Amino acid sequence: MNTNTPPSSSPEDDLIGNLDISDEMIAERRIGSLDNLPDDMPAYMQWLIRNIDTFSYKCGYLVSFLLVPIFLSMCYEIFVRKFFVAPTLWAFDISRMFYGALFMLGSAYALSRGVHIRADFLYRTLSERTQGIIDFVLYLILYLPAMLTFFYFSSEFAYESILRNEKIADTAWLPIIWPLKSVLAISVLLLCIQGFSETLKSYYAATRGRWPV
Repeated sequence: MNTNTPPSSSPEDDLIGNLDISDEMIAERRIGSLDNLPDDMPAYMQWLIRNIDTFSYKCGYLVSFLLVPIFLSMCYEIFVRKFFVAPTLWAFDISRMFYGALFMLGSAYALSRGVHIRADFLYRTLSERTQGIIDFVLYLILYLPAMLTFFYFSSEFAYESILRNEKIADTAWLPIIWPLKSVLAISVLLLCIQGFSETLKSYYAATRGRWPV
């Protein structure tokens, strides 16, 4: 009797193996290495894309550690509430502040990986050249102007908050809010920087008919 015959696959295994996850994996084309950008790409574009994407990756890596204070503050709140009947005034506010910072500061990294939500049920059926043209035009006329405008107003917003040493009025312990408002301006700046890299990638796809990464 041959004991090395692999077991037959179940219908569930066949379904998983043939599952089309392109709707879920918006970033499916972002699988290339930045060290292997196309040879026909101009050197300055390679340098900019590689350095901007690396910068966004490092920022995303550092920002991921904001999960630690979120986790610790919530665990502490649960512990003292459960065992000492002594709920804190600050744990919920700290957790929402850090979560907001995590969400915003990680947005540039998410853009570099192509995982922002987008309705691409039509877009993904287009040729890569057409996708590049659409992205390039939209980055130029919508994304970058909007982000630069947003950066201007968010910087002013944060600056005024710093000058007034603004505090949150909807909670009893009145924490300062200007660090979080400053995070907004920093996040938009990071999105502007990464958006420039995405514009270059879409330009390459529009002119060469394939995505660089």
